[in-house]
Amino acid sequence: MTDTRQQSVRNEATCGGVTGHEVTGGARGGTTVHQATSGASVHQATGGAYEGFEAYMGGSPEAERRRFEKLARELLRVHGPVPGGPDGSNAPWLPRAAPAKAALGVENARLRFRDDLPPELCVGYARPGADYPAVVRLSTASGAERHDASPYLRRMAVRVQAAPEEIHDLLATSFPVSHAADAREFVAFAKATAGAGGTVEKAFGLFVRLPLAVGWATADRMRRNVRIATRHTVGSLARETFWSRGAILWGPAGPVRYQLRPAPGGTPAPPPDRGDPDYLHRELAMRLSIGDIAFELCVQRYLDDRRTPVEDGSVEWRECDAPVVPVAVLTVPRQDLDSARARSAARRVERLGFNTWHTTEEFRPLGNLNRARKAAYEAAAAHRPGPRPHTAAPRRAALLCAPVRAAFGLVDRVDRWVPWHRLPAPLGLLNPAALGRLGLTGADAPEGPPLPAPAPASTPAPAGERSGTAAAR
Repeated sequence: MTDTRQQSVRNEATCGGVTGHEVTGGARGGTTVHQATSGASVHQATGGAYEGFEAYMGGSPEAERRRFEKLARELLRVHGPVPGGPDGSNAPWLPRAAPAKAALGVENARLRFRDDLPPELCVGYARPGADYPAVVRLSTASGAERHDASPYLRRMAVRVQAAPEEIHDLLATSFPVSHAADAREFVAFAKATAGAGGTVEKAFGLFVRLPLAVGWATADRMRRNVRIATRHTVGSLARETFWSRGAILWGPAGPVRYQLRPAPGGTPAPPPDRGDPDYLHRELAMRLSIGDIAFELCVQRYLDDRRTPVEDGSVEWRECDAPVVPVAVLTVPRQDLDSARARSAARRVERLGFNTWHTTEEFRPLGNLNRARKAAYEAAAAHRPGPRPHTAAPRRAALLCAPVRAAFGLVDRVDRWVPWHRLPAPLGLLNPAALGRLGLTGADAPEGPPLPAPAPASTPAPAGERSGTAAAR
């Protein structure tokens, strides 16, 4: 984890199987006490209940925001302002990518919390037996055109309508950790790979520029995470597990990471049909023509900064340390995905802007990467009013001169004969075109740029687009 100049001090003690966490000197000067007593968590805080679990870059929210603004300017220098988006504005944090290819978009799903939900996890809309309508979208994690049978990351987005004016967006990706620990590492990776069109340029960015920016050990970890995450071949999205990567607050219970895993039962994933570019959609359509598809929503609870860090998105919360606790079941009911009604619903789902900050204060996103997303959304919203000139993004400069690229061009042709994911690790890592498109959305990872920001607080949003608490934005 990078040095965040954390102001809080955390002491741990174990007594009779109960772990207590004491935090003093919170990021805003408050004092937070977090203890587990008799199987239930009691959280008392001066200021926000999340403050004892977060450490701001530079020591304060204001200093961190200034650093986020500096990182955004660095990205703009690399990518340039990119016009477009639904509002025609230039998003100031990351370039906008093409929409990720969706295999499923439904409006008639349901999220039902378990009847035996542990008492310490009964918070807000999370109540035993509570049942809510939900929207579900399953897609690739990149806007690049991609064959469904090719290995890559996949993403799940869920919108739970807890009340007419209360929604909760859950975003998760098919790999448990991010390539970047925080926003600084993310920007370093984006800068190192920007403009890398060929294999040699990618190698120069990944093995020269990236280590110079973050150090060799960190660069090796980032390359390894990307390589492993993007080499997984999916046979069925109904049998995949999706992780939040970043942590969220779960009321008095403290930070958790969540995952959506296949519910028990169901048929195994078949081998993918490599000749069908829309294989994943057709496979889901076949399953839903026969019966429901269900996922278990599970959480892992925070233990300590070493085993379950909140500020480092690159560290996995291992299940042997933080057991997985099922809390709810997400069900996509049996239906015909190719009917006119289903296609119309899928088009409406495509127009939704899923956002981890669409929630209430009790379920506030935590950690550096989530706060960076929030800054990006707010900056994008601030740039919405008024017309913007349509200016083309500056062309990215090549990393290497033409003679050097031509001399090593043979390596680029290898992929025509051997799929990139079957090559040795160093060569395979250089081939995915998505390396230069990694972004900070939803579950934070190689997923493309932030979705359009929520409407400014002064402009009422439609009921389906509002979070339950204005402060959560």
